[in-house]
Amino acid sequence: MNYSKNDKHKVAQIYDGVAEIYEEITKPMTYFQDSVQTFLQENVCAGKRVLDLGCGPGHLTSSLPLDVEVVGLDISTAMVDEARRKRPSGTYLVHDFHQSLPAELGKFDVIVANGCFDFCEDLAQVIGNVAEVLAYGGRFYFTVNEYREELPFHDARWIEAAGGQADIRIFFWSFSETASALETFGLQPLKYQHAPGWESEDPQTTIYYGYWVVECLRTKGKVTK
Repeated sequence: MNYSKNDKHKVAQIYDGVAEIYEEITKPMTYFQDSVQTFLQENVCAGKRVLDLGCGPGHLTSSLPLDVEVVGLDISTAMVDEARRKRPSGTYLVHDFHQSLPAELGKFDVIVANGCFDFCEDLAQVIGNVAEVLAYGGRFYFTVNEYREELPFHDARWIEAAGGQADIRIFFWSFSETASALETFGLQPLKYQHAPGWESEDPQTTIYYGYWVVECLRTKGKVTK
């Protein structure tokens, strides 16, 4: 499917400008805190390797126990710097998730992509990138803006962020598109919920997420059933 693409430099610049206050300004307008924290509590323990994709300032994973290895990737340099400040023991890199993840990072037991897929232009490609670094039996939590024809402001494939003032688009993906991409890359859904994700100020509406938790069933290029 042919989507308009964002200027990645513009996306990075927007988040560079709010890195130090990001958590403060976004927490009152988002609904995902309980969901992602429950996932981390249920799936992270000593010795696990955790990838925080689109990590922002590291606010979701910085407080994990020190015997957990945390790697964070984000398109914004300032966000990466802030995440590194919060958790000096972590590894943080500037990276665009549309590109293959660095092979030298190895495999991960747990991967979180909370909110960052708002800017995902090719969901199948990005899920494929994640699948490459998710260990067999590993768990992946992610959210997507879910396309639904019957729901106002969710019946288009993309909308302008910030009322068009930022010249940045956010993208919507249907349940079937997401499920198809997961099946292609051997990721088995364990949990799914359609629920409020965040409050948009312009347009003024609640954006609904598809919340997914999936498990990797692919090993050595094959899907285990």
